[in-house]
Amino acid sequence: MRMSQLTAPPQTSDTAHLEKLCTSIRGKLQFMDYLVRAAVADVDRFQEEPDAGTRIFIRQLIEMHASNLALESRNMSVIADLCSSLEDFVRPAPSPYQKNGDAA
Repeated sequence: MRMSQLTAPPQTSDTAHLEKLCTSIRGKLQFMDYLVRAAVADVDRFQEEPDAGTRIFIRQLIEMHASNLALESRNMSVIADLCSSLEDFVRPAPSPYQKNGDAA
């Protein structure tokens, strides 16, 4: 660990974590957008395809897209992490005059 990381104020560390979560979410959403677009395009191809063998292949592609979408949607706990981080960011710091949760 570099010395600058040890001496960085906590706010900088929190901001870096928040940026990392946002980047991860954007990547997941872009991938899911690709999967949705591919699935819809393949459904159109499936409906227009007269060849039975090609229809089987396209159906398998659609099933693969649907499976990947289902998997990705279950793995979106990173959204909850982001929400928690955002709430931590805006939560007021406790007053130094408060003790054991007493109101100021």
